[in-house]
Amino acid sequence: MNRDSGTESSYIAGLLRGIDLTASPLRLFVTGTDASARPQVTRAVRKRIESGDRPVVTVVTHDAPADAIVVIADAQALTPDEIRALNELVQRDDLGVVIASDRIDPPLAPIYSNISSFGTVLHLNPLNRSDIRKIAAERRVPLDDRAVLTLEHLAGGSFGAVEAYFAAASAGRPEMATAVRTHILHQVTALHPIEREILEVSFAVPDIDAFELDLGQEKFSLTAAFDRALATGLFGSRSPLVASVVAESTSTGRIRSELIRIVESRANARTLDIDTARRLFDSGIRHRDLTAVLRDAVDASTPAAAADLFRRVNSIEPLGVADTLLYAQVSARSGDLDTACRLADSVIAEPDLDNARLAAAVRIRAASSAACGQLRAAADLYTWLGPGRTETESPFAAITFLGIGNVDDANAALAGHTGSPSSSTVGAATLANGLMQSVTGSAPSALNTMSRALSLPGGSGTSEFQPDSAPALVALALLHNGAHERAAAVVAAAIAADDASSHTWARLHLLDAWIAMTRGHDTAVEDLPEEVVRGPLRERDALFLHAMIVGLARRSGDLAQLRRAWSGAAGTLSSCSVDLFNLLPIGELWLAAVRLDEAEQVEHLVDDARTLLRALGEPPLWSSPLHWYGVQASILSQSPADLLPHAHTLAESAKTHTYAAGLATAGRQWLLLMQGSVDADDVEAAARTLNRIGLPWDAARLAGEAALRTPDTKSATALLHVARSLRTTSTAETNATDSTDSAAPPSVLTEREQEVAELVVVGLTYREIGERLYISAKTVEHHVARIKRRVGAQSRSELLTILRSMTPPNK
Repeated sequence: MNRDSGTESSYIAGLLRGIDLTASPLRLFVTGTDASARPQVTRAVRKRIESGDRPVVTVVTHDAPADAIVVIADAQALTPDEIRALNELVQRDDLGVVIASDRIDPPLAPIYSNISSFGTVLHLNPLNRSDIRKIAAERRVPLDDRAVLTLEHLAGGSFGAVEAYFAAASAGRPEMATAVRTHILHQVTALHPIEREILEVSFAVPDIDAFELDLGQEKFSLTAAFDRALATGLFGSRSPLVASVVAESTSTGRIRSELIRIVESRANARTLDIDTARRLFDSGIRHRDLTAVLRDAVDASTPAAAADLFRRVNSIEPLGVADTLLYAQVSARSGDLDTACRLADSVIAEPDLDNARLAAAVRIRAASSAACGQLRAAADLYTWLGPGRTETESPFAAITFLGIGNVDDANAALAGHTGSPSSSTVGAATLANGLMQSVTGSAPSALNTMSRALSLPGGSGTSEFQPDSAPALVALALLHNGAHERAAAVVAAAIAADDASSHTWARLHLLDAWIAMTRGHDTAVEDLPEEVVRGPLRERDALFLHAMIVGLARRSGDLAQLRRAWSGAAGTLSSCSVDLFNLLPIGELWLAAVRLDEAEQVEHLVDDARTLLRALGEPPLWSSPLHWYGVQASILSQSPADLLPHAHTLAESAKTHTYAAGLATAGRQWLLLMQGSVDADDVEAAARTLNRIGLPWDAARLAGEAALRTPDTKSATALLHVARSLRTTSTAETNATDSTDSAAPPSVLTEREQEVAELVVVGLTYREIGERLYISAKTVEHHVARIKRRVGAQSRSELLTILRSMTPPNK
C-alpha cells in the first residue's frame, strides 16, 4: 500500500477483484492471520464503502440503521454477547455485514457458515513469490529472482514484514534482513511473554496444541494466549529471523523444561514422530527418549540422512558396537570417509570382538582406502586380518587381492569363505568368482558370471560399503572387453537405482561418461552433473575425471587444451597408485604424456601396470586395452620398436579373445603404416573392426592416418571417406541415444522435480535448494540431471531457458 498517499495498492485491489461490495445484502468474511494482508484488506473495504453513500458502523449494535454496512475488523476479540448480537445482524436483510477475523473460533462458526453459504469468504494466505514480485513492481523496487526468494524466506510470508522492507528500500535503506527483523521485533515485542514462549515452543513442535502445553499457566488463560499466538502468523514459522527474535525474548530454561516435558509425554504416548524429534534435537534438546525415534528412522533413510540420525543419537548416548558399525557404513556410503574410518577404527580396537564384526570393520576401512585410490593399502588390511577371520567378508578380500595382482591370496580368501549365506554375500561371492575367472579363465565365461552377480537379489551390493560397487566392476570388465552397450546398460540401471547422496553416485556417472567418450561423444564431461565436475571427489573418482578431460582434449587435437587438461591432472597423477581397476585412466594419461613429451611423468605408472598384468599372467580381458594404449603410445612417439611387444601380446591374446583379436589386427596395420606399407583394403577392414568392437574414434584415426600416408590418390580418397563415415556414424549413434534418453516432455516432471526446477530457475545453489526442500545437495544434483535428460537440454544454459518457459508465472 502507498502509505504516503493512502491510495489502495494494486496488490490489495487484486485481492478484492471479483468481490462485489455493492451486493445487497453484502455478506463478506475475511480471514487470515495478523501476518497476512487481512488488516490492510479490511481497511480497504471500509474505505471503498465509505466512499459511497452508505453509512458504515464499526461496532456491534442492536440498533444499526437500515441500509448500513457493519464492518467488524477483529471479530475474534468480540465477547459472547457481541457475537450473539452480530449473529442477529447477519440475519437482517436490510443491512450489509463485513467481518474480519484471524481465526474461526467455535462461537464464530455459525456466522462463518452462514456467510459461506450466502455471501463471500476471502481467505488470505501468507505471501508467495508471485505476490512479492507484484508488490515490488508496484513499489518500483528492483528485485531479481534470488532476492525475491530470500525475502520470502526471511519474512516467512508476512505481508507486514514484506511491506516493511519495501518501505525501507524506497527510503534508501535497502538492507533486507535489517528491515524485516525490525518489523518482526516490533511485532514480537508487542506480545505477552507467555505468547512469545508459546511461539518458541511451536518452532520445535509445530503441531503443538493448547491442551498439550503447560508453561506453568492456568489452562483457561493458556488457551487464550495460545489462540493469540496462533493468530500472529508467526506460529511454527521457518523464518530464521522470527526464531532468533523470539529466542532473544524468552527464558531458555523455561522453554527447555517445557520441551523436555513434551518429549517425555509424547514418548510415553508413542506419538513422538521423526520430524518432531529432529526439530527438538535442533532446538538443543538431548533427551534419551529422542534416541529410539531417531534410531528407528535409520533403516528407511538414505545413507546421508541415516548418518545424520546416528550423529544425533551418538551425541545423546554412546552407540553399541553394532550401531557404530552401521554408523560407519552409512557415513562411508554418503561419502564421509573420515568419519567412517574413525568409527571403524574404534570398532577394530574393541577387545574381545567377534570375527564377523571385526571383518566388517576391516571392510569399511579397506573400502575407504580403495575409494582413495589406495587398493594396496586395502589389501594390507585384509592380509592383517587373515583368511581365518574374514568369514562372510571373504569375497571382498578376494576382489581386493585380485585388484593388486595377488591371485594366491585371493584364492585363499575364497577358499576360506564361511558363514551363513545371505543375498549380499551370495552376490559378492558370485562377483568375486567371476572376477577370478576374468583373470584365470575365458572372458565370456567371466563376464557371464559377473553379470549374473548383478541379477541376484542384493547382488548390486548397494547396502554395504565395499572396495568397489558391483555395477562398477561389471561395467569396467565389459569396458575392457569392448562391450560398451552392455556396460552402458549396467551403469544406467545402477544410476536409476542409486541415491544422489551415495558414495557410488559420482563413480557411476563417471563410468557412464567414460563409456560415452569411448563411443565418440566429445561432450562427455560437459554432460556430467555439475557436482561431479566441481567435486570434491575422492582420488579414485578424480583420476577417472581428469583422465577423461585429458582424453577428450587429446581427441580434439587442440594442443593448448591438452596442456591445460594435463596441468589440471598433475595433482591427481602425483598421488596415483596402479591397480587392476584403473588401467583405463592410466592408459589415457600415458597417451597424453607421450603427446606432450612428458612421458617420464607416467613411466613408473606404466611400469607398475605392466608388472601387475604380468603377475596375473597377462589376462586378455584386462591386458588388451592397456596394450592397445601401448600401441598408440608407440605411434605417437614414432617408435615401431616399442610397438612390437604390445602387438605381440595382443596377438597371443587374440588366440582366445575376440576383442584382443580386433586390436591385434589394428595394431598390425599401424605397424605397417609406420614402416611405410599401406594396404587400403586391410586398413579399412581393421578400422571397421575397431568400430565394431566399440572404438569408433580409434577406427577413424587409423583410416585417416592411412589416407595421409598412402601414395595412391584413389586409395587415399577411399580411406578418407571411410574415416569420415566412421566419425559421422559415431556421432549419429550418440545423438540418437541422447535423443531417446531425453524424449520425455516437460509435463512428465514429478512434483519434486518441479519444485527443484523452480528453485534452479531462481538461481539457488544445490546446497541452498537442499536446505529449502530438506534433501541433500547431491539429491538435488541427481534431480537436476534427470530433469536435464527429461526436457532434452544439452547444456546448462539451454536447461535454464527450457525451465523458465515451463515455470508457471505465479511461482
